[in-house]
Amino acid sequence: MLMTTTSSRLEITGLPPYISCWSAVGLPGFAFAILNRWQRNYGTLPSRFVMVACPQVEINALGGLPSRVIELTDSRVRLQHFTGCHRPYLVILLLGDDAEQRREEIQKFLPWSEGYDVNLMNGTTQLEFIEAIEDIDCAVG
Repeated sequence: MLMTTTSSRLEITGLPPYISCWSAVGLPGFAFAILNRWQRNYGTLPSRFVMVACPQVEINALGGLPSRVIELTDSRVRLQHFTGCHRPYLVILLLGDDAEQRREEIQKFLPWSEGYDVNLMNGTTQLEFIEAIEDIDCAVG
Protein backbone atom coordinates (compact mmCIF):
# COMPACT_ATOMS: atom_id res chain seq x y z
CA MET A 1 0.00 0.00 0.00
CA LEU A 2 1.35 3.46 -0.90
CA MET A 3 0.75 6.69 0.98
CA THR A 4 0.57 9.99 -0.89
CA THR A 5 0.78 12.32 2.07
CA THR A 6 2.04 12.03 5.59
CA SER A 7 -0.20 12.61 8.55
CA SER A 8 -0.18 15.31 11.15
CA ARG A 9 0.05 12.84 14.05
CA LEU A 10 3.33 11.25 15.08
CA GLU A 11 3.71 8.32 17.46
CA ILE A 12 7.11 7.09 18.58
CA THR A 13 7.19 3.84 20.50
CA GLY A 14 9.96 2.00 22.28
CA LEU A 15 12.32 4.98 22.50
CA PRO A 16 14.30 4.73 25.76
CA PRO A 17 14.45 7.98 27.78
CA TYR A 18 18.26 8.13 27.59
CA ILE A 19 18.00 8.09 23.78
CA SER A 20 15.09 10.53 23.58
CA CYS A 21 17.24 13.20 25.25
CA TRP A 22 19.48 13.35 22.14
CA SER A 23 17.16 12.00 19.45
CA ALA A 24 16.56 14.31 16.47
CA VAL A 25 13.74 12.25 15.00
CA GLY A 26 11.49 13.08 17.95
CA LEU A 27 11.93 16.83 17.52
CA PRO A 28 8.68 18.58 16.57
CA GLY A 29 8.20 18.55 12.80
CA PHE A 30 11.49 16.79 11.98
CA ALA A 31 10.09 13.44 10.78
CA PHE A 32 7.16 15.07 8.95
CA ALA A 33 9.44 17.47 7.10
CA ILE A 34 11.62 14.60 5.89
CA LEU A 35 8.73 12.44 4.73
CA ASN A 36 6.90 15.33 3.08
CA ARG A 37 10.05 16.42 1.26
CA TRP A 38 10.61 12.91 -0.07
CA GLN A 39 7.06 12.79 -1.39
CA ARG A 40 7.30 16.22 -3.02
CA ASN A 41 10.51 15.21 -4.78
CA TYR A 42 10.01 11.52 -5.53
CA GLY A 43 6.33 10.61 -5.15
CA THR A 44 4.59 8.21 -2.86
CA LEU A 45 6.23 6.31 -0.05
CA PRO A 46 5.32 2.73 0.81
CA SER A 47 3.25 2.42 3.95
CA ARG A 48 6.14 0.59 5.68
CA PHE A 49 9.88 1.27 5.51
CA VAL A 50 12.92 1.87 7.71
CA MET A 51 14.56 5.19 8.57
CA VAL A 52 18.03 6.01 9.94
CA ALA A 53 19.13 9.47 11.14
CA CYS A 54 22.68 10.55 11.97
CA PRO A 55 24.18 13.98 12.76
CA GLN A 56 26.21 15.24 9.80
CA VAL A 57 28.96 16.37 12.18
CA GLU A 58 29.56 12.71 13.11
CA ILE A 59 29.83 11.75 9.44
CA ASN A 60 32.24 14.64 8.86
CA ALA A 61 34.35 13.43 11.81
CA LEU A 62 34.65 10.06 10.05
CA GLY A 63 36.02 11.80 6.97
CA GLY A 64 32.74 11.50 5.08
CA LEU A 65 30.06 8.90 4.54
CA PRO A 66 31.64 5.44 4.75
CA SER A 67 31.89 3.70 1.39
CA ARG A 68 29.87 0.71 2.62
CA VAL A 69 26.94 3.00 3.50
CA ILE A 70 27.12 4.47 0.00
CA GLU A 71 27.09 0.93 -1.45
CA LEU A 72 24.00 -0.01 0.59
CA THR A 73 22.01 3.09 -0.44
CA ASP A 74 21.64 5.47 -3.33
CA SER A 75 21.60 9.25 -3.39
CA ARG A 76 17.81 9.40 -3.67
CA VAL A 77 17.30 7.82 -0.24
CA ARG A 78 19.96 9.92 1.52
CA LEU A 79 18.44 13.24 2.56
CA GLN A 80 20.17 16.15 4.26
CA HIS A 81 17.89 17.84 6.76
CA PHE A 82 18.32 20.45 9.47
CA THR A 83 16.89 20.43 12.98
CA GLY A 84 15.10 23.53 14.25
CA CYS A 85 18.40 24.65 15.80
CA HIS A 86 20.13 24.42 12.40
CA ARG A 87 22.06 21.20 12.99
CA PRO A 88 22.42 19.16 9.78
CA TYR A 89 21.40 15.50 9.79
CA LEU A 90 21.67 12.75 7.22
CA VAL A 91 18.43 10.79 7.03
CA ILE A 92 18.33 7.54 5.08
CA LEU A 93 15.05 5.96 4.01
CA LEU A 94 15.40 2.25 3.35
CA LEU A 95 12.76 0.70 1.14
CA GLY A 96 12.28 -2.93 0.14
CA ASP A 97 12.33 -6.37 1.66
CA ASP A 98 15.95 -6.11 2.79
CA ALA A 99 15.55 -2.70 4.49
CA GLU A 100 16.06 -4.00 8.03
CA GLN A 101 19.14 -6.01 7.07
CA ARG A 102 20.69 -2.94 5.38
CA ARG A 103 19.77 -0.71 8.35
CA GLU A 104 21.55 -3.03 10.73
CA GLU A 105 24.73 -2.90 8.67
CA ILE A 106 24.51 0.84 7.96
CA GLN A 107 24.16 1.78 11.61
CA LYS A 108 27.37 -0.06 12.46
CA PHE A 109 29.16 2.71 10.52
CA LEU A 110 27.23 5.74 11.86
CA PRO A 111 27.89 7.00 15.39
CA TRP A 112 25.03 8.71 17.21
CA SER A 113 22.57 7.26 14.72
CA GLU A 114 19.02 6.16 15.40
CA GLY A 115 16.94 3.62 13.48
CA TYR A 116 13.17 3.23 13.22
CA ASP A 117 10.53 1.11 11.55
CA VAL A 118 8.09 3.55 9.94
CA ASN A 119 4.43 2.76 9.39
CA LEU A 120 2.20 5.28 7.63
CA MET A 121 -1.45 4.46 8.26
CA ASN A 122 -4.83 5.84 9.24
CA GLY A 123 -3.65 9.45 9.50
CA THR A 124 -0.76 8.56 11.80
CA THR A 125 2.96 8.25 11.24
CA GLN A 126 4.17 5.53 13.59
CA LEU A 127 7.86 5.22 14.35
CA GLU A 128 8.97 2.16 16.24
CA PHE A 129 12.45 2.54 17.69
CA ILE A 130 14.81 -0.23 16.61
CA GLU A 131 18.29 0.77 17.72
CA ALA A 132 20.59 3.67 18.52
CA ILE A 133 24.33 3.54 18.04
CA GLU A 134 26.17 5.99 20.26
CA ASP A 135 29.76 5.09 19.50
CA ILE A 136 31.25 2.85 16.84
CA ASP A 137 34.18 0.51 17.00
CA CYS A 138 37.13 2.29 15.40
CA ALA A 139 37.95 -0.87 13.45
CA VAL A 140 34.64 -0.58 11.56
CA GLY A 141 35.26 2.79 9.91
